[in-house]
Amino acid sequence: MTECKRRSRAGRLPENPIRRVRIAARLLREHHGELAAWLETAVQEHIRQGTDMDKALGFAGTLGRTPRFDVLRVQRNRLLSRALRHLHGDMRALHREVQLYLERVPEHLKDRQQPDAGWSAARSLIHRASHQGLGLPATLDGLRKALRNMGCS
Repeated sequence: MTECKRRSRAGRLPENPIRRVRIAARLLREHHGELAAWLETAVQEHIRQGTDMDKALGFAGTLGRTPRFDVLRVQRNRLLSRALRHLHGDMRALHREVQLYLERVPEHLKDRQQPDAGWSAARSLIHRASHQGLGLPATLDGLRKALRNMGCS
């Protein structure tokens, strides 16, 4: 019996990440064939053509719009939408709160992972939205566009 067979029988994953992805694809086949095929195709493209895995899996977007960006944008916009609800749906009030946050909150408070305990719910949500890493829409039109573009990610 080879070392590889002994390890797989003992339930240990191989160290090679390509082999790990292949095992995941194999395990997925009977439950979700399309997802398994996506993984298997990406691995084959990586092995045969030398394509980076992030590109083969579709993580490397074009024009700076990666799947990661889309997920972060949706999370930021949902937080801004929740802040808007705390402001009774008043978009101008949200814009004022965002401007106050951007212009008057000291950088050391903005840099904290958690919002200040004394902040309003709306400001706390704005703080969390800013921590998505995409910046905050600074104009009223930008906020309107962001909240129209909620996405499904």
